[in-house]
Amino acid sequence: MPQLSSYLTRANLTWFTCAVLLVALLTSKFLLTIGMIALVALGLIRKDVKTVWQNFISDKTLLALTSVFLIALISGLYSENIAYLIERLRIKLPFLLLPIALAGLPKFTDKQYFSLLYLFIASIVISCIGVGVNYAMNFEAINYNIGRSGSIPTPINHIRFSLLVALSFFASIYLYHKKVYLKFPAEKYLLLACALFLLVFIHVLSVRSGILALYLAGFALIVRYILLTKRYLIGGMMTLAIVALPILAFQFSPGFRAQAYLMRHNYIEFFIKKNVGEYSDTQRLASYQMAIEAAKSSPFVGVGAGDIKDATEAAYATHYPTLDAKLPHNQFLFFYTATGLIGLLLFTIAFFLPLFHKKRYLDTLFLAFYAIVFTSFMVENTLETAIGTAFFMVFLLIMLNRR
Repeated sequence: MPQLSSYLTRANLTWFTCAVLLVALLTSKFLLTIGMIALVALGLIRKDVKTVWQNFISDKTLLALTSVFLIALISGLYSENIAYLIERLRIKLPFLLLPIALAGLPKFTDKQYFSLLYLFIASIVISCIGVGVNYAMNFEAINYNIGRSGSIPTPINHIRFSLLVALSFFASIYLYHKKVYLKFPAEKYLLLACALFLLVFIHVLSVRSGILALYLAGFALIVRYILLTKRYLIGGMMTLAIVALPILAFQFSPGFRAQAYLMRHNYIEFFIKKNVGEYSDTQRLASYQMAIEAAKSSPFVGVGAGDIKDATEAAYATHYPTLDAKLPHNQFLFFYTATGLIGLLLFTIAFFLPLFHKKRYLDTLFLAFYAIVFTSFMVENTLETAIGTAFFMVFLLIMLNRR
């Protein structure tokens, strides 16, 4: 028993819970929920609750994250659809509870932090191998589906999966650069192999959001490198490499080439022919239009988080009566429609503050993660789904919880 109790420390339980959460992102929404509840319990169920509260209110990053929930809550004061408001608040509840819990969680050692990244990379690589095998076995059918705005089958939503692949690529590069190993120094070659595999695979997967996230994060890191080192020639060469990657992918990846042709087709349909059709790209663009239309009645404070669905449906009924109404596929537009310019400004500050507070943009992986999440926000209302909120909060919590 004494041996067992030495393992069941709050620090080890926190590490184990985060490990479960990383695996659950690919496997189980139920485990995600249980894991986040466990983290809240580990952070808040302790004798020195007053110290936890003091740590919380003295940390600008944690306060900023909590404000995301509070912005939506305040908009409920002028929302009429209370049932939908409660649904929005339930999904954003981790923004209220996890930052407070984080103030009471034991910090990860470097070894614990790096081992979590190892686990994440291993989970993604194994998943990618499975996806790749299935793609090879159903090559013609899947490529035909891609050409009709479909995607390669993945364990979870293809956009979210592609973002995880992009993040795991940068995690592999990060650990390789840091010369991190758990047991043998030669592990660096395995990390480099994982990075190269993930780089190729994300182009084979051909999900534009993931590829855009990869390039945007890479570009952000190059800009930071140039600003810090003043090595303009090397920075320019790295920029050329990023430009060359999609050209090579177009030549050698049928899925990537099909997506490129599809983008061209959708551009012509929406902007030139003024036709929305059944394609995901054109419907996403239409959702942007309708979000702006819905917000016109209250541009400064928005229509309220509870009424955004009703307001959006009304806009669709007027402008696109034959289409199914969709919430804006853009997180910033969602906050603009729901909470107006004031809420959008507050949300933008809350989102970016953790990146700039304590100069966390100097951390390579943290900056890459933020660039990837920003890309997600531009093409999805990421934080309006439980899995999207979990994706953002789990990784942010792990990165913030380092000593």
